[in-house]
Amino acid sequence: MLLLVYNNCGGERYASFIRNIGSTVFRDVPKEELLRFNNHLLNYGAEARLDELAAAGLSPDYVARETQRALAGVQGKCRVLPGIDIGIPTGKNSRQASPDDTYAATLAALKAGAHGIILSRKYSEMPLANLTAAGRAVREATKG
Repeated sequence: MLLLVYNNCGGERYASFIRNIGSTVFRDVPKEELLRFNNHLLNYGAEARLDELAAAGLSPDYVARETQRALAGVQGKCRVLPGIDIGIPTGKNSRQASPDDTYAATLAALKAGAHGIILSRKYSEMPLANLTAAGRAVREATKG
């Protein structure tokens, strides 16, 4: 099972989602409160505030929690392969995946029990330093 846990571009996308539902169905709910409520429903924990979310992205903890949730959901019936975003285009003021981001997200997924990872989206978008960081995390997670 491919599980997309795009933590870098995910911040921008999640902030956009909150703003969209906050301007329609949940118009009367303050957007920051709507974000906290949605984080609670999704078990997202303490992520960045709405005005910081695009620039901050989602945390490696998000990657770990979503990986664990998927593993619990499939109950061993299939493998779980989280997709880690590297170089996916985002807005000018949004988070761009750094090598440290890639390392932390990859390590979080593997330590959470993922059977492997998929580096997403296109090789031509991925800086080599990020690929090196992902490889370092895989080697560290599989030691011993």
